[in-house]
Formats: sequence, C-alpha cells, structure tokens
Amino acid sequence: MLQLLVVDDHPILRDAVVASLQSQYPQAVLTQADSLGACLQHLQAGLDPDLILFDLNLGDHQGVSGLQIARQQAPYTPFLIISAEQNKQVILNCLSEGAAGFVLKSQPSQALMEAVELVLAGKIYFPDLSQFSNSSADQTLLTKDELKQLTNKQLQVLALIAEGCANKDICLRLCIAETTVKTHVSEILRKLGVKNRTQAALALDKDLLQELLAN
Repeated sequence: MLQLLVVDDHPILRDAVVASLQSQYPQAVLTQADSLGACLQHLQAGLDPDLILFDLNLGDHQGVSGLQIARQQAPYTPFLIISAEQNKQVILNCLSEGAAGFVLKSQPSQALMEAVELVLAGKIYFPDLSQFSNSSADQTLLTKDELKQLTNKQLQVLALIAEGCANKDICLRLCIAETTVKTHVSEILRKLGVKNRTQAALALDKDLLQELLAN
C-alpha cells in the first residue's frame, strides 16, 4: 500500500496537500509532520514512506540542510520539495542534494499531482528555471557551444532526460538499446562537464536545445 509523508509547518497548506493526495490516491496511507523533528521521529520509529513531500523552511529548521538531515534517515526514499522559494540556486542545490523534484507553492495542485506521479515512477520533476533570475545560477546554464559538442542523438537523449525520462523510457522512445542509452548518457555528462543527469537537465536551456534539434 502506498505510503506518503507530508512535512510542512503550515496547517492550512499541509491539509490542502493531504486532501489533494487523498483524492488522487484514495488507498494511500498519509502521515503528517509539522517540523523536521517530527519528520525524523516518524522515520526513526520505522515509517518507510514511498515518497516524502518536504517543505524547505520549517519552524525548527530552514534551508537545504534540513533536506540533508532528513535524507540521512531515509536515504533511499524520494523527496519532493514543496516550497515558496524561487531562487534558482536553491532549487539546484536541492536537486544536487538528492531531491527528486521541486514544486513551487504558487503552482496549481495539478502540477503537484503531476510531480508526485513522476517521482513515484522514478523520474524527476522541477520547474522551468528560465522563469527565474539569479545571477549565481545563470552561470550554470549550458551555452550553445557546449551543447554543439553533442551529436544529434545525444541531444535527443538530453531532451528526454530533461523530461524526467529514465533510461528504459528513452530506449523505447528512440528505439535504441538501453546499453546505447547508457553510453550516450555517459558521453553527455563527460562532454558537458556535469556530475549527473539531474545537473545536466537543470543546466539546460530548453529553448536553445530545441533550436539545435531543429537544425
């Protein structure tokens, strides 16, 4: 049975998230926590959720370090961040620290449900970073020259990575072997100088990628 843990210190918002989840997943077991401490207590008591929906700024802890602490207790559980934070670098830091997704509190509930579905399927979800301005994060965006190092097939693979597709999904979409996909992913990471597929996706200017694919 699906188990979900919702961690947020604002009762109204937490109740709204729980209501949306109950509507989408009526058979799910939902647990709530109003602080990082309460979250850790649930996990230390043996709770093993399939997904943790986690607010970054809690009453007893603020910022990405709270995610780091929680992930130490649940290293194999996907975390979906729900936050009002609109700083690019914070979003990048969350995903670099292992979060599987990031949803803005300003987004509609439908976006949250889409994110939950993707993350439960083993994919990633994050907002379009081009809508935010933050100079420290802007420098992480890949340039046209960097993307032009990739072959057309590698650009296609990168586009699907940015959609949150796993290797199995990519091989089906592009009609190539999964081993070939893995080779392309390794080459993409090497050529772009990024550590993992999440960093590659987050550093991507999607409009620029589509421009290169159209040529």
